[in-house]
Amino acid sequence: MFLTRNTKPDPKLDMLLKDSKADETFKDAVRRFADGEKSELIKHAPGAPPVKIMRVLMKLLEEYPGEPITNVTIDGQSTCSAYHGTLTFGPKQTKIRFNWDCSWKAREAGFTTWYGAPDQTKAAQQYGYQCFETFEEVN
Repeated sequence: MFLTRNTKPDPKLDMLLKDSKADETFKDAVRRFADGEKSELIKHAPGAPPVKIMRVLMKLLEEYPGEPITNVTIDGQSTCSAYHGTLTFGPKQTKIRFNWDCSWKAREAGFTTWYGAPDQTKAAQQYGYQCFETFEEVN
């Protein structure tokens, strides 16, 4: 899904960053975050899972390729199968409500475990950051 030290670059992330009009400093912050580093341009709650933050960042880059994004603040709550909350990004301070939910995506895709539950692991692995049930602007 995203980079950690000593792994290969994610071609999807590279493409999203290449196609984005985000500020170059922000793009660099995203690359560093994907590599396990912290950045003042990417604010989030302590303890938030980096993989879930990276999913939100990738969706933001995909949905707003023409925006000159300078920074983000993510206020999210993580559960086993979901990450939901709000994202505010600059320079306009646009606010997004999001719900990344691999259990929902598993139900949508018809993925079930051998015991009949939604196979959220398969959905998360197959769809990655595309498990967003909601990603919409709010006032």
